[in-house]
Amino acid sequence: MSKLRTLSLNLSKEQIKRVSKNFISLVTLNSSLTLSQILFPPLMITFYGLENFGIWVFLTALPSVLSVLNFDLNEAAKTEMSIYFNKNNKNKINEIFNNSIILTVIFIFILSIIGFVIINFFDFKLEILKNLNSDELNLILICVFLSFYLNIFNSIFKTGITYWGRLDISTYIETFFDLSTKILIIILGFFFEKLMFAFIALLFVGILKTFIFYFFFINYNKYLTLFSFNLISKKLLLKLFKLSVPYYLDTSSNIIKHSFQIIIIGTFFNAQVVGLISTFKTLFYFLPLRVWSVFSKVIFYEFTKLYAEKKFNKLKYIYFKSLKIGSLFIVTFVILSFLMGEYLYSFWLNNSYNFDYYLLILIVLDLVFFISARSAAFINKSINKFFETSLTEIIINLLIIINVFFLFVNNQSIYYLFVFNLIGSIIIFIYSIYYSLNLKIFQKYKY
Repeated sequence: MSKLRTLSLNLSKEQIKRVSKNFISLVTLNSSLTLSQILFPPLMITFYGLENFGIWVFLTALPSVLSVLNFDLNEAAKTEMSIYFNKNNKNKINEIFNNSIILTVIFIFILSIIGFVIINFFDFKLEILKNLNSDELNLILICVFLSFYLNIFNSIFKTGITYWGRLDISTYIETFFDLSTKILIIILGFFFEKLMFAFIALLFVGILKTFIFYFFFINYNKYLTLFSFNLISKKLLLKLFKLSVPYYLDTSSNIIKHSFQIIIIGTFFNAQVVGLISTFKTLFYFLPLRVWSVFSKVIFYEFTKLYAEKKFNKLKYIYFKSLKIGSLFIVTFVILSFLMGEYLYSFWLNNSYNFDYYLLILIVLDLVFFISARSAAFINKSINKFFETSLTEIIINLLIIINVFFLFVNNQSIYYLFVFNLIGSIIIFIYSIYYSLNLKIFQKYKY
């Protein structure tokens, strides 16, 4: 608490008010996601069965693979809009926004064509999908891919209501619909055993969420218009595309590390192994990462704002304070994981899977170095200057995928995948420290 109080002393009243609203909304979202992640897997296993749960994990990972073709234009655009918002340049904000819309729609169209080809021409005769007939599988795939496209489209509206630093509106919307999706899926599982109904619920709630995001965009956005073609500029389109490259690499790297790896595991191992890996990563990787993201997302806009206002001393001070808070979080997470991990995991899933100590150690240490690397490179990302770190990360994760593929072809242990993940995170951590400390704003700073 003393560290957090020290940090807050360096924020203005306006910043404290904004940070407080964002913090409360993100705590609400992450508490909701944590609760749903704790309850959803065991309830789904109860109502749909262990086999169907593994299939759910596998199929919902499939469309994420297409994100490697989707340049995350809205994140880059949002950061640029935030910079110009703090420079009070309203015309530039609207220009950036409309150019990002055009690029997003183009990429959604391209991804839709690829999704159509995958659904209609890819051979899904895999061991993990043996219990689904072709009609069920086609309907499930359509629901999954359409839900994925809607989420990308929603990012347009989310950009329009968050670029000035207000995260709470979009966060509460995400909270409500995440809970609604999971509750509806469990209710349907009580009446129907077929997994198909869970995916129909996923699409139905996704459609409703799009309409709600549009409603809030119309009522809460500042200065923005939709599809103002007179604002389209080839020069700005190219600039946004270039700025989006590191975001693209960052997103693709995460997809390769998580979704691609789940698909490879599902290809070479059975549904129960997929379920085991998914639940381990949920509790010991994604859950603590989500807790840490509350702090990182709240402070992200403040870094961008201070940079735009050229308040570099304050920016650097908060940066080093955030590293100290991150270190405290990491130590707490490691101690709790090793002392209580087995008990919490076994209690959570009612001993559905055998606890694996080696897997625990490898996943926990992987996350420790991942959070450390992201924390070190935090300023870089907040000012759209993190191409080098994101490029390094995706190269490492691609090499891991290639190596483990050949290892699994030769019937090698699944532990190799997680050993390589840990080694990769250590390398990325070392490089992130080196690259971040070479930013110009650190050259004259003595901490």
